[in-house]
Amino acid sequence: MSGIYIHIPFCNKKCNYCNFHMSTRLDYIEKMIECEIRELILRRNYLQNDVVETIYFGGGTPCIIHKESIISFHFE
Repeated sequence: MSGIYIHIPFCNKKCNYCNFHMSTRLDYIEKMIECEIRELILRRNYLQNDVVETIYFGGGTPCIIHKESIISFHFE
């Protein structure tokens, strides 16, 4: 079984202990979601017939993105 990790690099502010890729430019969120969707489509055959057990949204502050922004996209 496989899992998918989707990095959400947006935060309200930069924490002094954080070494992860991040941005406080929230105006890039929609473009990032479009790019994530393209990446998923490009790699749709990568796992071949493996069952995807989990999809993990992590990174900066994933709750910054509203779930409607993600589930409104249709994969072709």
